[in-house]
Amino acid sequence: MGSLEQSIRAQATALGFTLCGFTRLSPLPREEFFTSWLAQGHAGEMQYLARNPEYRLNPTLRFPEAKSVICLGYPYAPPRIPHLNWQQELRGRVAAYAAGSDYHEVIKAKLLMFIESLTGMVPGLWTRPYVDTGPVLEREWAYRSGLGWFGKNTMLLHKQAGSWFFLAEVLVSLELEGEGIPRAHCGKCTRCLVDCPTNALEEGYVLKAPLCISYLTIEHRGPIAHELRPKMGNWIFGCDVCQEVCPWNEKFGRPREDLIEELFPSLPELLLLDETGFRARFRHSAILRPKRRGLLRNVAIALGNSGNPAAIAPLRAALSDPEPLVRGHAAWALGRFTEREARTALEHHLSLEEELWVREEVVKALEEMPFVT
Repeated sequence: MGSLEQSIRAQATALGFTLCGFTRLSPLPREEFFTSWLAQGHAGEMQYLARNPEYRLNPTLRFPEAKSVICLGYPYAPPRIPHLNWQQELRGRVAAYAAGSDYHEVIKAKLLMFIESLTGMVPGLWTRPYVDTGPVLEREWAYRSGLGWFGKNTMLLHKQAGSWFFLAEVLVSLELEGEGIPRAHCGKCTRCLVDCPTNALEEGYVLKAPLCISYLTIEHRGPIAHELRPKMGNWIFGCDVCQEVCPWNEKFGRPREDLIEELFPSLPELLLLDETGFRARFRHSAILRPKRRGLLRNVAIALGNSGNPAAIAPLRAALSDPEPLVRGHAAWALGRFTEREARTALEHHLSLEEELWVREEVVKALEEMPFVT
């Protein structure tokens, strides 16, 4: 490898990017798979993925200046799951990557410093950075640049880093030599496919987004299908199951008591947040993405899955939430309890609710309620 490539790697390492690879840009041979995946509805509501697919498959169509892509991996440390009873304590779960400041902001700042170094090495260099944004099939390019192989959960896996890292890319007007595509090391293991709570993964590296808890809690904007709600457990933002069960990730994670409130937050406390409180609490967090109504929808589902009667009071209060999406899911959650208090709250609210969809949720919850004690 030339001295320029070595210098680029050294600068990436200095900025905290533990993985760095290169590959020449050329049309990706994935059009048939991508088109089929979209046609089968596996993208769900992420309709933006179908816009200008040719740019995703061949970035040089949009950026003729681009010759190569520098792919970077920035690690994040998953905490070891603490010994807590989430049902008893009424705690939700947040995907490990959402701890701390929004990764978009953190990595973007580092990319700007990285690009400054690149232009210092090569004056007049053209660059275009991406951090989980824009029409770039980032895992495909990272795979081709040697950052890892595709796991059966569709995540990128690296022997030393597992799958606990963010991806970032810089398109450049340089011709860089990479190390080539790595060999896969999943073997016959299918734990991620088997353990996915909603069966969102299938053989052939297929992720069915409309079934994925991460998609449901973040990207999906409307009501969540009734049959999926019980399978979501206490996940309220993202999901790490397919990573946590992966043997390549077993050595990662350490006790982090300081992250318990971030990654295992109090569900009743979250349900009390108004719009101002939500924005203040998550101002620099990735958790802003589903908006308040989306997060509180997820919180209501988790409370309904808890089976803990202590969840009834906050859910009853949520029936008065200004957002119909929150009220409807709170009604469903109350319908999961056998206590008389839950039925009384639903019956009372039915006489007050004006939103048709929410009324339907209340009626359905009352009809399907288990025997009330």
